[in-house]
Amino acid sequence: MEASEHQMNYEPKERIQFNIECEDFNHKGELVQFILLKQKTDLRSRLLCRKCIEGKFNQQTNEICLISDVMDNPLNALKFTNYQDNVNQIFSDFLHSYDFSFDKDAIQFKINEIRLNFLYYLDKLEKKLIEKCEKFQETKSNFDRIGEKFAQYFETENLKNSLNEAQEKFGNITTKDKQKLRKDVNTYVDNLHSLNKQTNSEQYQRNSEQYQKNSEQYQRLFDSINESKKNLASKEQQLRLFKFKLDQGLDKILQELKNMEETFCTLNLRQSELSTSYMDELITKINPIFKEPNNFQDKIQRIYSSKYDGLNAQQVTQKINNLGQLNLQTLLFIFQTSSQQTFGVYFSQTSSQIFHQNKRQEFPIKSSITALTINYNQNQTDILMTFGQKDILIKSSFIGCSSNLGDGFIVNPEYQIGNLKSHLANQEDFDIVQMEIFQISK
Repeated sequence: MEASEHQMNYEPKERIQFNIECEDFNHKGELVQFILLKQKTDLRSRLLCRKCIEGKFNQQTNEICLISDVMDNPLNALKFTNYQDNVNQIFSDFLHSYDFSFDKDAIQFKINEIRLNFLYYLDKLEKKLIEKCEKFQETKSNFDRIGEKFAQYFETENLKNSLNEAQEKFGNITTKDKQKLRKDVNTYVDNLHSLNKQTNSEQYQRNSEQYQKNSEQYQRLFDSINESKKNLASKEQQLRLFKFKLDQGLDKILQELKNMEETFCTLNLRQSELSTSYMDELITKINPIFKEPNNFQDKIQRIYSSKYDGLNAQQVTQKINNLGQLNLQTLLFIFQTSSQQTFGVYFSQTSSQIFHQNKRQEFPIKSSITALTINYNQNQTDILMTFGQKDILIKSSFIGCSSNLGDGFIVNPEYQIGNLKSHLANQEDFDIVQMEIFQISK
């Protein structure tokens, strides 16, 4: 059963339709569906049909609403319009800026949908891995056969008997007993090394026939091991890779669930899709005016999001350049890496600092250090942004970025960081997969 079959369906709400013909003579037979909300008009009728919208009114869609929308809810009248200095429009904007439809039922539906889809694909993965594992386990007989061939060379029965005998005679062991024990131990070790390919010339001269016999046995066993390695290598490597990806996948799932849990709360920085409650705390700590939650909406504006603007270096430089002189700006950069780490930079002339959202750590800038350098004339191989003295290097391709934390920003010894180059992304070279930039007004 496909995952989509698990999904629940709501009954669609029937739209109200009025059987009224459009008054435009060229649209005979067309029923009206829209109302023109423009205050002043020379039209005989404000009721419009589909052909009216596709024709002469296709540039005025922000002054038109669906009749069925208004009939469903009168407050939808100005939902998609934009009339300035109209208090009804201001009320409509306020009304529709909050979504109360995501209620308990909607949450339960969405979680159930995620659960069913996740379990469906998890079951598929389980079957696939078991199939791979069974094929790998089929090769275990090779190990057993080789083990039987080698068993005589790892024989410990005689050694065990000798050790037990010596133990029983503890305190009363004779010289003869010691000689026997030493002999048995030497015999055990000789047996372990009896298949050595290289045998000294003196032994070869003394017992060339035994040497020849051992060499032939060595070659047969050596060949059988090599053959088994070839048969097992690809299967074992594939299974090991699956196990690694399972562990890695679990870590990512748990991290994503944690992010969802933290994000689904009354965050003040609601414009961000990457931040958690930590970002609210950080911004408030840097600037106390944000203790007033409304300031998050009034004084912070998202100017760039890779989700909507594309992960594009030219878009980044253009958005920043449009703000004006860089050293007069206060900006917030948030990066998410391919390793699921989220960190960024709070940039201003007075209090720049690098922060790590996952680890809840801050690194203030050192004195006399340039916090941000932007390369406005870059190509795909160049550095797009440098924070500090290579503390963070973001490439124009957003691939193969790097960090050398501590060069221009202060590292608190209490953090006990081992590798400063890999601390931010959990790896020295990393890719940026999502990015947001916010302008903070003074």
